[in-house]
Amino acid sequence: MHKFHSIAALCGDGLRPELRELFERLAIDPQSGLHIRADGMVQAGPDPVSKASTRTENTNRGISYMSKESDNKAIVGRWFTDFWGATCNLNIVDELAAPDMLLQYSLHEPRRGRDDIKAFMTDFRKAFPDLNFWGAADLIAEGDYVVGRWEGGGTHTGPAFGDFLAGSLPANTGRNMKFTGTTVLKLKDGKIVEEIGLDDGVAALTQLGLIKAAA
Repeated sequence: MHKFHSIAALCGDGLRPELRELFERLAIDPQSGLHIRADGMVQAGPDPVSKASTRTENTNRGISYMSKESDNKAIVGRWFTDFWGATCNLNIVDELAAPDMLLQYSLHEPRRGRDDIKAFMTDFRKAFPDLNFWGAADLIAEGDYVVGRWEGGGTHTGPAFGDFLAGSLPANTGRNMKFTGTTVLKLKDGKIVEEIGLDDGVAALTQLGLIKAAA
């Protein structure tokens, strides 16, 4: 009620009862659309203090949202480098992949879980020792998702490889593949929960001799 007393002091002891009742109601009713300034005067419109507080809350929320997206892009950047890059470090799977992470591309059977994903990459790199994929554009992040364009490939100089859905390669064919794609990754609590890619598998399989180009 200190706001009302401030008004009464400015108006003097002759404040009419109906005005006294009105000012009491306005001083305690946040829905009235009016507020009492620090000098005791009544002003229409939102309380500047409340408006500033709301603006600060919205700003903080925006900063938190941007920070999350930046963090997710940093995680995916490390994943692309250490998992798909020229020098593979499979420890990155335990660090960044969720325990039940899904890895899915058109050339291979979907893989689920850390051990399955590690086994996939181990066999892939045995068959293609120079396997290397790299980013072809800046990562884009929105909410829990990060999207990345990439290109890369490798030369089959290792053992026989039967992981392609379209067929198997005998040992050491010497065939080279190079292709492009786009991958969407979903993250939760700093871990990658799924990686689903759309790639130019037809180009890769044609280069490897597993499918024939149209005449």
